[in-house]
Amino acid sequence: MIRLAISMLLGARVKFAGVVAGVLFASFLITHFQGIFVGIMTRTYALISDMAVVDVWVMDPAVEYIDEAAGLPAPSLERVKGVAGVQWATRFFSGSVRARLPGGRFRSVNLLGFDDDTLIGLPETLVHGEVNDLRRPDAVFVDEASTQTLLRPALEGTYGEHQAADLEGPTRPLRVGDELTLNDRRVIVSGMTRMRPRFIAKGTFYTTYTRATSIAPPERNLLSFVLVKVRPGEDSAAVARRIESQTGLRAWTSREFSLKTVWYYIRNTDIVGQIGIMTLIAMSVGTAITGLLLYMFTNENLRFYGMLMAMGTSSPKLVMMVCAQGIVAGLCGYGLGVGTSAIMGRVMAATGLPYAMVWQSLVITAAFVLVVCVLASLMSVRQALKTEPGIVFRT
Repeated sequence: MIRLAISMLLGARVKFAGVVAGVLFASFLITHFQGIFVGIMTRTYALISDMAVVDVWVMDPAVEYIDEAAGLPAPSLERVKGVAGVQWATRFFSGSVRARLPGGRFRSVNLLGFDDDTLIGLPETLVHGEVNDLRRPDAVFVDEASTQTLLRPALEGTYGEHQAADLEGPTRPLRVGDELTLNDRRVIVSGMTRMRPRFIAKGTFYTTYTRATSIAPPERNLLSFVLVKVRPGEDSAAVARRIESQTGLRAWTSREFSLKTVWYYIRNTDIVGQIGIMTLIAMSVGTAITGLLLYMFTNENLRFYGMLMAMGTSSPKLVMMVCAQGIVAGLCGYGLGVGTSAIMGRVMAATGLPYAMVWQSLVITAAFVLVVCVLASLMSVRQALKTEPGIVFRT
């Protein structure tokens, strides 16, 4: 009977294509909105992802997410080093300062400071320069992407005490060798790095820990995080709990810190509500289109359903036939919709737009498509169940 139902569906090619198109539209929108959402959320913890070598992040107990740190006392580093299971621990500074570009323009930028001796955590991909260039006097690295967009100084001229700022003239990308000021401290761009896109677009400067803390506004405690690598064979989560119990500080693994950051933005922004509304709209539209076309298909084949009932086909089998038609159309639309989303997602990622497809998105979309197909089938099967077997003898 299921084979017969599928043959009836495939025989009406126009109706079948319409049902598939409805499911395709719904599954594409649902998958794509989720992909955009996941892509945006991965940008919230991009700094953690850039430091893949770090297993555990140690911070002040009040810290909730990566972009806002409270300073730790300097002895915290040695206390963390003394915890069993720690292979090495290093200091890390993260803060926000004002950059004054050549020509007078200014931008609020992120300033990251890495251990002077090891430079652990510095992005591995250097577009210009070498790692040791960061140890030169007044040297900083800058992320390449922001030099093309946010950090564009005036095309000509410099900015100083006796020179007016050039704020309206043409601009150029920031280049290696340019001099600028960070918090009124002179620095020289000595290299460029490539980093993951951030949730909030800001230029990022990299330098040594000592230089970063001398540039940052004066505070009593400037140690933002302690970065920890656990010993081989040790469990990162167990070492993190051990650090917390022995030091009184907060310690999260990289995965835990990433999830905490994601949930912070989910709780404090309305992005989840917006994505949810768009997903519900996509589901509603897909259900309406699929249900309407299945209803029209069922209504046009009432004579055949009546003949089957006259031959002794039970109502449960009739329901099964209609549901099988909806599921087949749903599988075709689901595959096409997910594939279309994946193709468009690659195009978006290539142009710098946020998109990431994870297996959880495929499961959620499959569940939604199943709901759409079941609802559409139930809407159309009612007409078939009301059909009298004698309709087959009417003209």
